[in-house]
Amino acid sequence: MGIELTSLDQREILRYLGCREQVPPEELTREVSRCSRLLLETARPKTVWRLMELRGTHVEGTAITLMGEDIRRHLADCSQVILMAATLGPEAERLLMRSQVQDMAQALILDSCASAAIEAVCDRLEEQLRLRFQEAGRYLTDRFSPGYGDFPIGQQPELCTLLDTQRRIGLTLSASNILIPRKSVTAVLGVADTPRHRRSHGCQGCAMYEHCEMRKGGTPCGG
Repeated sequence: MGIELTSLDQREILRYLGCREQVPPEELTREVSRCSRLLLETARPKTVWRLMELRGTHVEGTAITLMGEDIRRHLADCSQVILMAATLGPEAERLLMRSQVQDMAQALILDSCASAAIEAVCDRLEEQLRLRFQEAGRYLTDRFSPGYGDFPIGQQPELCTLLDTQRRIGLTLSASNILIPRKSVTAVLGVADTPRHRRSHGCQGCAMYEHCEMRKGGTPCGG
């Protein structure tokens, strides 16, 4: 599925930046707008997904069992699972790396723009999938990524292998299971025959509620 970004939510970028002011400084607003345009001109979003049969938390036809109580609860009563991955691409990665060398203030804003952008890509892919499956009378959970709650980040390589992310969207992993390019996401969504309860946006609905350093610092991410 093709995803095209034409704008970014400025409020989300400011949240990533930790801006708590009701009205941010005009200079910051201008710089966020400028960096948003630069990021949008540079990023080349790519996504891939795959539908698999599910038994409990075991992905049928593979040796993979999704681990952790959080993912088990998330996929309760689901007979299938969608594996998905998304990335802003290497062009955005190079832009972020250049900015870190040339201008750290700009780098911080660009990083926040890129974080907002990859979440927007995932949101749009999820919504496309949700509409597609609803037409067939099926219902999706929210997406849930390795590293959320007790769903181990160590399962990221298995998802990438099943999705063939290196060949299909240029997404690889470091030795410590960090996605490369960094502004990338892998996730799973359950598929069921009845409507699924969707987690509320905000801290209380987040799987990272107990451990989130942003929340503890008084700056919710807005997710």
